[in-house]
Amino acid sequence: MIAVSKNGNNNIFPLAFGIADLANNEPYNWFFNQLRNAIGVAEQLSILSDHHPAIANAIANVYPECQHKICIYHMEKNLRKKYFSDVVPSLFYNAATTYKQTEFYTFMDEIEKVDKVATEYLKEQEPERWAQSFYTNRRYNILTANNVESMNVVLIKERQLPILELIDYS
Repeated sequence: MIAVSKNGNNNIFPLAFGIADLANNEPYNWFFNQLRNAIGVAEQLSILSDHHPAIANAIANVYPECQHKICIYHMEKNLRKKYFSDVVPSLFYNAATTYKQTEFYTFMDEIEKVDKVATEYLKEQEPERWAQSFYTNRRYNILTANNVESMNVVLIKERQLPILELIDYS
């Protein structure tokens, strides 16, 4: 597990990492408790992740005052996997990235014309968690978990090390 952020120069840096068996909620609760102990809670803190239920539960338990946002890349991947129209992912991206709620609803209406089931899926995901036009906190135009994925690529060889060697490496 890894948490990253960006500094004022737009550089990605790791905040925390943990090694755990991710079979249930407990490791995520532990990780976010450690993160909270290390960085505390900043005003208007938002956490962006994929849509993993254990991550969502841990954030709700450990950071109840924080906004948990969903990565639109992972949502788009789910749309492509579950719904077969090539038009829906493009309309979804437009709905997710627009700053105006009126435009958001226009794109959602277009999605509904193409695929009503996809529209229901998107509504179930709570637009407040993925659509930029609904954000109340600053998100600095970060809509995906690409920063974490970038850090994972940098550490790809190290992630294959045995645990003790990995700890020594860090």
